[in-house]
Amino acid sequence: MEDIGHNNGSTRAATARAGSAPPPPPQCSTADLVSAFSAADELAACRDASGMLRLAIELARDRLGLERVGLFMRDKGCERIVMRGTWGTGARGETTDERALFHEVAPRDYNALLGTRLSGGLGMYSPRSPLFAAEPGRTTVIGEGWIMATPLVAARDIVGVMYNDAAFTHSPVDDGKQAAAAVLCTMLALLYQSRRHSVAWQPLPRRSGQSALVERVLRALNDDLPVTGERLAGEFGVSSGHLARCFKREMGVSLVDYRNRMRLDKFFEVIQRRGNTTNLLDAALEAGFGSYAQFHRVYRRFLGSTPRDAISGNPSPSVEARRSVGPAEMPIPSALGGAEHG
Repeated sequence: MEDIGHNNGSTRAATARAGSAPPPPPQCSTADLVSAFSAADELAACRDASGMLRLAIELARDRLGLERVGLFMRDKGCERIVMRGTWGTGARGETTDERALFHEVAPRDYNALLGTRLSGGLGMYSPRSPLFAAEPGRTTVIGEGWIMATPLVAARDIVGVMYNDAAFTHSPVDDGKQAAAAVLCTMLALLYQSRRHSVAWQPLPRRSGQSALVERVLRALNDDLPVTGERLAGEFGVSSGHLARCFKREMGVSLVDYRNRMRLDKFFEVIQRRGNTTNLLDAALEAGFGSYAQFHRVYRRFLGSTPRDAISGNPSPSVEARRSVGPAEMPIPSALGGAEHG
C-alpha cells in the first residue's frame, strides 16, 4: 500500500468539510423514483465496475436530469481514506475519464458525510464554491456555484461519493432530483460491493526524498495559513529557494499559489458561516489575506470575477477556462475536477 502526502482541503473533501447538511430530504416524486430505479436496473446488468460507474454518470445526467456529475470510490487498499476518481463530466458536458485522480478525506470529514446519510439527509451541500473541470494534467475554472456531495453508503460505510453541480445553467438545487440521486447512490453502492474486486486502481504516487519537508510545510500551512515560505525555510533549516523548488516539484504548484488557494477556500467558508451580510474585508482578513487589495487581486486571478459576486449571489461572468488554477494536485473546493493526479 502506498502512502500519500497530506492533502489539506482537497477538492471533494472540502465540500464535506465546509458544506452543510441541507434541510430534511423531500419525498421523491413518482417520476423521479421511477427514473432512479430504472437507472439502477440498467446498472445491475453491467458486469464490470468501471463500465457500471461510467454508465451511472451518464444515467444520472440523462435520466435524473443532473447537470454535471462525478463519481469517486474509496480505495480500500489504502490505510488512509482515499477516494479514487472514476468518471466525471467535463467543461462541455462530456463524460471524462478521471481514473488518474484521487483525493484524501480526513476522518472528521468522512464522519460528517456519513452522518448526514445515517441521520436521513441527502449528503453535504456547499452553496458557493469555485467550480472546475478536469482536463489532462490540470483543472480549469468554469464557474462558481453550489456543490452537492451524495455518499454511496453500504453497511454503514461510505464506498464512494457522487458530486454534482449546475455549472452550465446556474439553476438552483432541485430537491426532487437530489433525492432521486440519493436513491440511485444507495442502489449503486450495493451493486458496487459485488464488483469492486474487478477494479484495478493506478498506483498512487510514491514519496520523493523531499516528502518529509513538504509534509512539514503542509502541516505548517494548516496551522498558520499566513506563514511565509521564507519563514518556514528558516524554521526548517533550508534555503527558501530549495523549499520552493521541492514544493513545486511534489505538489505541481507554487507555494504562493497553494497558499492563496487555501485562503480562498477559507474565505468561502467564512462567507457561508456568516451569511451574505458579512463584510468582505473582515472575511478576507479572517481567511489569512494581508489586505483587501491582496485579496481582490488573488480573487480575480483565480476566479475571473470580483469578490462582490460572493456576496451579491450573481454568478461569475463567463469564467470558462479563464485561468488554470494549476496542475490538478492543487486542493480546491469544487465538485468536478481538481483532485490530485495519480
